[in-house]
Formats: sequence, structure tokens, C-alpha cells
Amino acid sequence: MNLIRKFMTNQRQTLLSGIVILFSAACMVNLPPTPPPPTIATIRLPTPTAGNSYPWQDAADMLRGICFEAANDAAGQTFVIRNAEEHIRFYNLADNSQLCRRPVERVPFDFSEGQVLAGLWSRGMGCKARHEVIDWARDDAARTFSMNLRLVIEGDCPYELVRPFWIALEGLADYDISITVTERVQE
Repeated sequence: MNLIRKFMTNQRQTLLSGIVILFSAACMVNLPPTPPPPTIATIRLPTPTAGNSYPWQDAADMLRGICFEAANDAAGQTFVIRNAEEHIRFYNLADNSQLCRRPVERVPFDFSEGQVLAGLWSRGMGCKARHEVIDWARDDAARTFSMNLRLVIEGDCPYELVRPFWIALEGLADYDISITVTERVQE
């Protein structure tokens, strides 16, 4: 009987050892590595800006301190700012309107080389808005610069939008400057 127990104990140990080895072997199976996700090539194209393709620079950042309420109130008016004093008066106009919760951030601009800030805000309802230049003309004999814009409103979101279009023009301090939104398009 003792021999039978010893045999059974050895058989159990052998069986348990076999199971442990079997499970260990299963854990050590070399599976092929998970392939990395496919790489999607991205090509970064330069973002077209007014400064890249036109004889002026985008100056919307110069007016970043004007709050939404003041810009909305001024929408539809064209502003031409020819010197530092007019620039200060422009900011004072926004501050004195009391439409902004706090004084507007005043961003300095260098007018010393005869540069001019000109622009406007346009309003609409939608998801987003942008201005597109339809045409522009500079007449040195008549001392005029004129530009026609298209306001493109995208989507049918119920958002009030106010879109800036501000540019810095060089050498036009004594020109008659006009910027007009002549078309409105809903996409």
C-alpha cells in the first residue's frame, strides 16, 4: 500500500510538473511582434496669408485686444489709421464705448515708415467666417487704394460671428484708402 501511495504521489507530482511546464511553454511562445500602425505621410503646405501673395501684411493681430462686443458694434465700418495719435484715439473709442469688460489691450504699431493700418470687421451667423479678396487697385496718380472683399460664412450654426480683416499698407499714408465687403456668401 505504501508503494501504491508513493507511486500515486510521484504520478501527481509528475502530472503537476507537466502542467506547469506546459503552461510555461505556452507563455513563452514567440508571437510575431505587433506591426506598427501605418504611417500616414503628412505634407504641410504653407498657409496662404495676405503677406504671402499681396503687397500688404496681415495686421489682424494688431487689433487682438478689441473685445467681441466692440468689434461687433464697429462691424461694417472701415477704419484707416495713419499715425500713432489716430491709433490711440481708435483704442480710446473702444474703451469709451464701455462695451468691453476691461480696457482693451493696446498693441503698438510702427507708423514711422509711412505704414498705415486699414481694416474692418464683418458680422454674420454661422459656424465660421473668412474674407476673400475679390480685387484691389492702387492708383499712384490719383493717390487711391481700393479693395473689394467677399465675406464667406460657412455652416448653419447659430453663432454670431465677427470676422476681422486688417492689413498694414506701406507707403500709402497720403492715399485715399477704401476697403469694402461687396459680396456675402453662405456656404
